[in-house]
Amino acid sequence: MSISFALIVSDLLIWTILILVLVIGLFSVFFYGKKGVSKNRLWVKIGLFVGFWAFLALSLLRPQVLNPKESESWLVYQSGLERAEIEFWKDSLGLENAVEIMDFEKQSDQVILLGKKFSEAELYPFRRLETDWFLPRENGLIRDISWKGYLRKGELQRVTFSVFSTNPDQVFKLGIPKTDSLILNSGWNQGILEFATSGQGRAEVPLILGSDTLSVLRYFVGPSVPKKYQFQLGFPSAESRALATFLREKGETVSEQIQLSKESFLVTDENKDSLQIRIIDPAQLNQKSLQDWIKEGKENLMLIQVADPVALSQQVNRLFGTDFELEAAKTELENGLEALPFRWKKKRGQKAFLDDRIAIEQAGSRQIGISLLESSYPLILEGKRDAYEEIWGEVFGAMEPAEPRSKRLDAPIFQGLETQIQLFDQDSLPEFWSIGEDTLWLKPNPINEFQATGDWLPTKSGWMDAGEDLSVYSFQAEEFPAVSTGKYISQLQQDSRKTEKEQFQQISPWIGLVGMLVFLGGMWVEPKL
Repeated sequence: MSISFALIVSDLLIWTILILVLVIGLFSVFFYGKKGVSKNRLWVKIGLFVGFWAFLALSLLRPQVLNPKESESWLVYQSGLERAEIEFWKDSLGLENAVEIMDFEKQSDQVILLGKKFSEAELYPFRRLETDWFLPRENGLIRDISWKGYLRKGELQRVTFSVFSTNPDQVFKLGIPKTDSLILNSGWNQGILEFATSGQGRAEVPLILGSDTLSVLRYFVGPSVPKKYQFQLGFPSAESRALATFLREKGETVSEQIQLSKESFLVTDENKDSLQIRIIDPAQLNQKSLQDWIKEGKENLMLIQVADPVALSQQVNRLFGTDFELEAAKTELENGLEALPFRWKKKRGQKAFLDDRIAIEQAGSRQIGISLLESSYPLILEGKRDAYEEIWGEVFGAMEPAEPRSKRLDAPIFQGLETQIQLFDQDSLPEFWSIGEDTLWLKPNPINEFQATGDWLPTKSGWMDAGEDLSVYSFQAEEFPAVSTGKYISQLQQDSRKTEKEQFQQISPWIGLVGMLVFLGGMWVEPKL
């Protein structure tokens, strides 16, 4: 029999009261013994007091007993599931009873669901039951997956997933060239696939395991927002010129400040108030104006053309409270690149690129990056422009400054399942937002006046327009069956926790109260007899 306690105050306070009452009562019995009361009467007094104390504990601890019919779990499985799979899980979980979900008639209040696809209607009878969920062993079954439903052109897309593999060494990848792939182990595998987005508008990317397409990722790529960069250097170099040209060709706004002497600078198109990212050499850190600019969190900083990385990392850590730390490494990199004989140690709050030779740390509202590359411009001279763009596109994609206007929605979004969408606008936020034929009412964020959120329940599946610069895709549950089912079951488990008290049968408080009164009466009558 399973017993729990529904305490009205902390268990420490209750046990302190019970122990004090017990000590006081036993001390009074000891006092009666010293007065010469007979042993028989002492035993009667002890019995009466212990009885009173036991019923007092019963009233304070409020024990409750689990309903006997909940002590045995039932396996409830998806329609059409193979018998071998059902028997495997019955043996693994030590269960005796199993029933198909269509034949379930509340044989138990504690069930274990087995299957990858359950509809909301099928799960409705389980809303007040204690439920666990297991997935069948199916190759390529996706349990969890998420990616950005909206992002800017050139921004880094990140796909996190959990997928089952029945065979080792299967390759899990995306159906676009030059992207990451993972070699899976047998069983469940978790991982992340990242790639820089290209093109603009609606995007569809196949998700591939071995030679099979599991599903298709769908998201929307908005136009890139030009950012403002400034190169602030003691002397120009081939490395800085190549990087400035690369940024201009991407449509970014680039200005330059070259230090001619201690007090004179050559400046092109300077607008310090709107700068978002500065690219400097280490000598510029000695300027008080630049230190103040960074400490005020005006935007982000990238250091290149580094000669002494040990001294530089110590200076940056001291000035800005960062935690850059070096370790020895070889100088040769892929594509014939060379770097200083160090790499950055992996630290929390930092992102590392190119075999840990470029690191970026989030320090408050700003980002600070340091590159250990000797030079990267030879890639352009050798015709390896794609490799060059992959390096610096990923680095500066991770240093995205705040936009005056943006949207955030996580995919996948399912028809009939509520999801949250966030809008950010420094000018004005609308009261509602139309997505296809649906209307999304927005609630302003009480902390951030430029942000609003809304809960959207898609009524249809497929692509739906949400203004001129966004389309949203609503998936059918069958495209990611385990993911959509997981969302339904998560809601079920929340409802079960809300009704957890109903699953226990509490011992009547009248038992404790009547018991205390009976023994108190006995303690009052005993001296008179």
